[in-house]
Parts: sequence; C-alpha cells; structure tokens
Amino acid sequence: MRILIISANREMNPDPVFPLGAAYIAQAAENAGHETHIFDACFREQPADDLQIFLKKNRYDLIGISLRNVDDVAFPQYTCYLPYYREIMQTVRKASNAPVVLGGSGFSIFPEIFMRELGAEYGITGDGERAFPGLIADIENRRAKKGICSGADIEITDSGFPLRRGFDIEKYYTFSGCINIQTKRGCALDCTYCTYPFLEGKKYRFRSPSDIADEILYWKERDISHFFFVDSTFNFPEKFGREIIREIINRKLDIKWTGYFVPKVEDDDFIRLLAESGCTSLDFGTDALHPETIRGYKKNFSVDDVFRAAELCHTHNIKFNHSLILGGPGETFETMETTISNAEKMKPVSVIAFLGVRVYPQTAMSSLLSAEIGIDPVFYISEHVKQNLLPWLAERLKRNYNWMIPGLKKGIDLRLFAKMRNKGYKGPLWEYL
Repeated sequence: MRILIISANREMNPDPVFPLGAAYIAQAAENAGHETHIFDACFREQPADDLQIFLKKNRYDLIGISLRNVDDVAFPQYTCYLPYYREIMQTVRKASNAPVVLGGSGFSIFPEIFMRELGAEYGITGDGERAFPGLIADIENRRAKKGICSGADIEITDSGFPLRRGFDIEKYYTFSGCINIQTKRGCALDCTYCTYPFLEGKKYRFRSPSDIADEILYWKERDISHFFFVDSTFNFPEKFGREIIREIINRKLDIKWTGYFVPKVEDDDFIRLLAESGCTSLDFGTDALHPETIRGYKKNFSVDDVFRAAELCHTHNIKFNHSLILGGPGETFETMETTISNAEKMKPVSVIAFLGVRVYPQTAMSSLLSAEIGIDPVFYISEHVKQNLLPWLAERLKRNYNWMIPGLKKGIDLRLFAKMRNKGYKGPLWEYL
C-alpha cells in the first residue's frame, strides 16, 4: 500500500522537536513492505494549504496523522491544538478519499475525544510499531474493524532506527540545536501529574547501549554532534544511564549531549562520567523545592538530594536547569517562597517555571478535580494561592532574569532564539544565559 504519515506538530517554542514517534511508525510501515511517505508540518507557514496541494499531486491508500501534543501546558496563556488538528483533518477529507488512522502521544491520552472530534476511521493508542503494520494488513485483507485499537508494548530493541528520509534533518538540527534519541521507554516513578507511565507503561524497556551508540555514530558521520536523550529520566535507573555513558566514552564518540534528569545523584563518580562523555547540561525535573510540595507530587528525592546534585554539577562544570511547577496541591505563598529561594541558592543557569498543573486523565491528579478533564486544558491551582498567584510571582521574580515562565511569556523571545540558532548555537539555549 501507499502510506502517508502526517506529522502534525508545529510547536516551535522553545525549539522544534523532531517527531520520533511518527518516524518510528513510518519505518515500521516501510519495513513491512509498504511505500511510505512523510508530510511534516513543522516548518510550514501554511501547513493546511501545503497539505492540500501535496494530496492533490499524490494518491494514498491510507493516511496516518500523528498528534504529538494536546496543548502547550502554559497557563494562563495556553494554546489548545484541537482547532488546528481539525483544519488538518478537513484538508485531508477534501483532498483524499483514503481512510485515516490517528496516533501519537496526544491522541493516546484522549483517544475517544479525538476520534469523535476528527472523525477518523481508525486510531492506535500507545506503541504503534506492530499495531500499525497489523492494521494495514487487516485493511488489505478487508478484515479491519473501525475504531480504536491498543498498540502492544514492544521491546524497544525491536524498533530499529526511526525513518529519516522525508524529514528536513538540517532544519531540525539548525533550529533545535540537537538530534533527539530515545534510549528506553517506560517510567516506574509515581509523579502525580505525569502521563509517561500511562503512555509507555511502568516497566522499563531498554535499547542496548551498543545500538544507541550505533545511532549516534550514524549521525556523527553526517556532521551532527549534539544530542538530546529524550527519555523521561536519563538517570533513573542510574545503572542503565551509566552503561550508556561508558559506551559513549569507550567508543570515543566525541559528542555533546543533554537530557532530562532526576535531581538525585548517587555519587560524584556519576557526574564525573557524565562530563567525560560530553554531557554539557542537565535538565532537572525538580518541580518543587519545599519538602511538603515535593511529597505532594510524589517525587523520589528530597530537597537535600537536589542541593547535593547542584553542588556536584558546579564541581564538574556541568550546567543545569530546574523545571518547576508552581501552584500545585498544597502550595502556599510560603512554600513557593521556599522553592524559589532554594532554587536561587543553587545558582542554576536557568529555571523554567510552569504555573499550575495541567491535569490529565488516568493520573493521580485527576482525582482532585470535579470538573471534566478533556482536550481543552484544565489546570489545578491550589486554593491558597489562586487569587494572587500572578501578581505575586510578577513582583517576586521581576529581577530573576534567568527565569522563564512560558505561561506569562517571561524570558521567551522566539525571534532571539531563532537568531541564536541561525548563528550556530547548539544544545539547549538556556545554557547560554
């Protein structure tokens, strides 16, 4: 069959993100013997118009649409992507008679709503590397049942490399400053708001370190040397993180890289190895720096753990960022002040703070809301701070120039970001603050 995969994501703040999920699915379809094409909306000014022209020139037997995000989680000035997804779907219907299958992490969180709102024939939740080729075979044999099917969790060692043909890799590398690589799927942590365990399962599924290094080498041979490991937490479990680091060092890959980290480090040796392997910065999923708030989010570390991790980063000249959530369960102005002052004491290069908790179904946070949780974002904000949260933060953080608050557009200058990328800046832009 002739297959088209549409990567619908266009979010560029703070950087465009290469669509790994769509690329893995496209590769799976190609491996199954199907002629597979890509339409990537990311860098297009008028994606719907371009898609209409594209579909008029090309006929397909099946069209897959990858819905990566539901919204940008940036309270209070948030953006919901459903209207844009409707426009893409309407364009497909006008220009093609092919059936449509929806997938992606955003779809997997709200599958029934997206199916109803967009009117697709098929939908796949979770991993699609096996489910999508299976669905194609069922369609070919006229035994496919319309509706939603669940993708079985695959062993990630079976997934191979994502498809690269059809994507503008040069643009992604220029404007994101890195190429993203996934080393494992799943998350065994219990953070109250997080969708990772729901989307990927609580059991870890690991790639082999040698396979990861082979993928890095593929990119190195194409003059790409900056990478972002996109796992939910690179250093949990730490043993697997060490195996990857040692593989990078032993094979002398000579790269620069970063990733998401739990702000808890067992010993100095781990940070030393990170630095030796080319790690330039750590993006800590800290969320809070008051003991009660940390417990409220069910994080697996203490305030002392975070101070220790920050100290080790300074010792080994590794930059770090704190990602925080202000206004969550039990938050008061006192606990927020503690979080902010502790963050300041640690002297991070930057802090990215989100206001309120975007609540998703099938998370512990969802039990705290009586309101219906749907695609239109619902945020939980503690009653203790709800009334004066925005003015209080504006005053408290007015001199914190290295703090970014996406929901208030504080520290967010997309034109400056684009200029820096055009000048060749690599890695996370917060490293340069």
